[in-house]
Amino acid sequence: MARKSKSASAGKKGISAMLRHVVPKKKQGKTSPKGKQVQKEEMMKEQPEEKERTSDQSEENKKKERVQSGANTFGKRSKATPKSAGEVKEKKAEKKHRFFSFGHGKKNKEQGEEKEEAAAGESKERPFVIEVREKKKKNPVAVFFQTLNYLGMGRYRHLFVQTLATMLNAGLPLLDSLRAFEAEVRSKAVKKMVGKVIVSVENGSSFWRAMEDTCFFSPYEIALVHIGEDAGNLARNLEYLSDQQEKDHALKQKVKMAMIYPTIVLTMMFVIVMGLGMFVLPNLVQVLYSLNVDLPLATRIVIEVSKFFEAYGMKVVPLMILFFIFLSLLSRFTRFKAVTQWFMFRIPGIGSLAKEATIARFGVIMGGLLRAGVPLVEALESLADVTQVYSYKSFYTKLLARINVGDSFAKAFEMMPHTRKLLPVSVQQLVVTGERSGTLSATLLKIADIYEKKAEETAEKLPIILEPMLLLFIGALVGTIAFAIIVPIYSVVGNVGRS
Repeated sequence: MARKSKSASAGKKGISAMLRHVVPKKKQGKTSPKGKQVQKEEMMKEQPEEKERTSDQSEENKKKERVQSGANTFGKRSKATPKSAGEVKEKKAEKKHRFFSFGHGKKNKEQGEEKEEAAAGESKERPFVIEVREKKKKNPVAVFFQTLNYLGMGRYRHLFVQTLATMLNAGLPLLDSLRAFEAEVRSKAVKKMVGKVIVSVENGSSFWRAMEDTCFFSPYEIALVHIGEDAGNLARNLEYLSDQQEKDHALKQKVKMAMIYPTIVLTMMFVIVMGLGMFVLPNLVQVLYSLNVDLPLATRIVIEVSKFFEAYGMKVVPLMILFFIFLSLLSRFTRFKAVTQWFMFRIPGIGSLAKEATIARFGVIMGGLLRAGVPLVEALESLADVTQVYSYKSFYTKLLARINVGDSFAKAFEMMPHTRKLLPVSVQQLVVTGERSGTLSATLLKIADIYEKKAEETAEKLPIILEPMLLLFIGALVGTIAFAIIVPIYSVVGNVGRS
């Protein structure tokens, strides 16, 4: 009985304890302060656990979505790459940080990526200095004596450009192309020049600067090589330069062929006059003096010329050769060349040919440089440097000054109306139209084609134009000598007839 009473009392205690645990949930107002504190602590413990569970579930869902999207995108990824425990912890910490930052982490990351992309774009667009080198003007006297080594070697310039263009288009590197040309060329001076270019390129110098240091190439050729090397289309620019050199060579050959006839005629006339003055006229002078008649002016002039040749005949020829050499040197270092060119441009036939060839060269150089990507100011500078005609060089320099100020071609031509004799109004109008339409290089090349054809036609007609002029000059000279000799003889015969 005692045992039964004990078990019954224990059962009652358990039931009462259960009732005490259930009753406070239903009647919260009657709970003690200790019970409230316990409930708060239990709820605070349960909330982080629930947050961790939700975060883990969201992470697993995101992983599944990434794997599924990767499989759909690439179709070849079957297994995820294994990761170390440290990487997984870092990943979880990063994701927890993102979860508890309420979305600001993603925004900050996007802003950082945008800043990095902007910085990368600025570094790509911002120019940087590769080489700083002082531009020095070369001594013209030193350049002149250096160019004396290359006299008569203009054909090697074209051969050099043509060979390099062919080899580079075939895929051969620049240094190998230069070595191949050095082994092939026969001229010792050109071989030495190419060797210097190879050494400069091997030492890290740019190809165009190595060409410039040789003083063998013109500023126009160096400018085309420079822009081609910088833009990565050196082979194309060399091919274009080779074509232009062929055209220039063909035009020069036509001009030379046209000038052969007048040169031969003038040379023969000079030889005949020298022979008459040294060997024929001195004997005739004695005959004329023995006639005892009044000599006309033409006869007296012929007598004085014959005396001069008799006294200084053997010294005249070398002195005249030295005189022409002096004139050629004088035209290189002074403005005396402008006088000779002014006279040449006034000769019928030769003047029009020189003008057409100069305008064609203007279009070729400017159009070629602009098409290759050379800025307008640099193209005008190269044009002024390469031009040998003094009047056109001065015109290009003034035009460059106007363009540097910011004027257009239309305004520059308007400010220089006297230049219409050098550059016809039709050419100026074409240049202005090309500038306004944005097709200046194509317009200049078209001008070059037009005036090259005109120059070729003039060169073909030049012998026909010069032939009558030479005949008139020779006839006047021979007629003067004949008149000077025959008139005194006729006067003597007339006096004899009267007597």
